[in-house]
Amino acid sequence: MAAGVLLFAGYLRLSGTVVVGSDGGTIALQAWDMLHGNVLLHGWAMSDVSFYPTELPEYVLVERLHGLGPETVHIAGAATYTIVVLLAAVAAQGRTGGREGITRALIAAGIMLAPAPGFGASTLLLSPDHFGSTVPVLLAWLVIDGWGMRRPAPAAVAAVGVILAAGVVADPLVEVTGVVPMVLIFAIRAVQRARTRQHYWFEAAIATAAVVAVGVAAIVLALIRAAGGFVVSPVSTGFAGLAALPHHLFLAGQGILLLFGASFIRGQPVNMLFSVLHLAGVAMAATALCISLRRLFRLDEIVLPALAVAVILNIALYVLGRYPTDPLSTREISAVLPLGAVLAGRALAAFALRARLVPVLSAVLAGYAVTLGIYGSQPQAPALHQDLASWLVARRLASGLAPSYWLANVTTLDSGGRARVIQVSIAKTGAANGEVRRPVRWETSARWYQPDRDHADFLVTDAMPGSPAWRSAVAAARATFGPPAQIRRYEQYTIIIWTTNVLSYLH
Repeated sequence: MAAGVLLFAGYLRLSGTVVVGSDGGTIALQAWDMLHGNVLLHGWAMSDVSFYPTELPEYVLVERLHGLGPETVHIAGAATYTIVVLLAAVAAQGRTGGREGITRALIAAGIMLAPAPGFGASTLLLSPDHFGSTVPVLLAWLVIDGWGMRRPAPAAVAAVGVILAAGVVADPLVEVTGVVPMVLIFAIRAVQRARTRQHYWFEAAIATAAVVAVGVAAIVLALIRAAGGFVVSPVSTGFAGLAALPHHLFLAGQGILLLFGASFIRGQPVNMLFSVLHLAGVAMAATALCISLRRLFRLDEIVLPALAVAVILNIALYVLGRYPTDPLSTREISAVLPLGAVLAGRALAAFALRARLVPVLSAVLAGYAVTLGIYGSQPQAPALHQDLASWLVARRLASGLAPSYWLANVTTLDSGGRARVIQVSIAKTGAANGEVRRPVRWETSARWYQPDRDHADFLVTDAMPGSPAWRSAVAAARATFGPPAQIRRYEQYTIIIWTTNVLSYLH
């Protein structure tokens, strides 16, 4: 408990050094809607991940205690990272006691101890972006390792199935990091036991439960949709082609270093000495991965080869797919950090004790602790659009539009919900000026656009005055809503105000 509190305090400080964007604003607004009675999130169209059974309840709890604001995202992000660090330590320790068990836990927690600032903190300590989806994966393996393998029982199988189903409802990536490796490893073990005429019902049952969990998750999402609840967009998949492979491999390597705190990306606020120190964690995880893959067909090994397969699958699908575009795309493989940390703890602790490497590892751990303290002491980042939010609230402009996803939801969050700014799009039509329309349904609620439920009377853009984007927004707004009552400028923002409810004109 004490370690958890200290870690949370450090991660909260480090999270505060990066700015909350509209992705964080979106999930905070979803949780706010749930907190105020919309439990199934009626009207919401989400991205290809819902985070419904995982981070959303966490956000609801934070907002219940703290209210709505950008701090919500920082608190929830720090809490999630703390939970994953502690789960990784417990998963690494497993059923091993004594000095080896403690060493296992400290290796795993130590590798994750000090995330890199900048891109690292944005990926691991901010809005949900697959990292928190390792919680159900680790929980499922804790049930198997701590309960199922010691005392196989149908209840353990059912628990694993429920945990995985909840994980897949939250994030389809759990199929890659949790379901497929579990099915593969337990199917192999079942065949091995069958050949030697041993009992294999537990292995077969776990593999079956993992497969069934995917079907149950699909049914749950369908039932929520049928009840009028949220809708999840289909996952975008596809092979990027061989020509993109070298660049994707480079981004994957850069991203893995970033996840482990060894960030060498130009322009990032990291210390070169601390980044070099984090190469020790990368080396340990890579060594443990190789050891674990060699144990793929060992009957007495379950967790190590399964987590190794999860890491390989996650990286392979990332490299071969279309997701890698920049360092922030590393969120797609963020599970590599906790899974690699668990592998390192389980595979290397005994060797470290035999080779008397504990003093060396302790020195590295102390260096990571110093790194976390220094990174967390950096200045806290202001809310992204707090200036605009305060301006709108002071003038009692309670609801309006913005032709940008990156301006809309986060401004609502920065105002604590007192100034709602909802996303619209500028569509090219037959008219020369274009038209303001409702956007494609993505991270928005249909209820926001109903004129009988809300009254919106302004449109705001942060495009530079005179730029093509600014001229397009102003012309389309005039063409759609008619002549405005006034046009105001504040800092980089242009606010166009009407006396009518502009929601009545949206299509």
